[in-house]
Amino acid sequence: MKKINILTLVLLFLASLCLAEENNNSKHDNNNQQKSVLLKSGSIDPNGILLSVSVEGMVCDFCAQAIEKVFMKKKEVAGITIDLDNQNVTIALKENNDINNKIIEELFLNAGYNITSIDRNKL
Repeated sequence: MKKINILTLVLLFLASLCLAEENNNSKHDNNNQQKSVLLKSGSIDPNGILLSVSVEGMVCDFCAQAIEKVFMKKKEVAGITIDLDNQNVTIALKENNDINNKIIEELFLNAGYNITSIDRNKL
């Protein structure tokens, strides 16, 4: 009987460790989903243009910060949001301002990233 009680306690302990690990992984996943919100910079001009750029190779917050710095220095840019999970950069341009696709491609290439598409939407 004593062996069964000890075995039960060991199994309960192991089960609690597994649950704790699942909760930790769940919190980590939620933090990853918030990256685009945490890295948002600037604003959106309601009369500007919204660019959605699909990027290859962005894997960490440092990648996002580097891209954010480059684009926030451009006078045409009102704001930027970077979604690492979906490899997407959304750039909000100011009213009556635009950036040529070739310049956008160059900026990403110089930062070490390839782009697969650029979509433009007038706000």
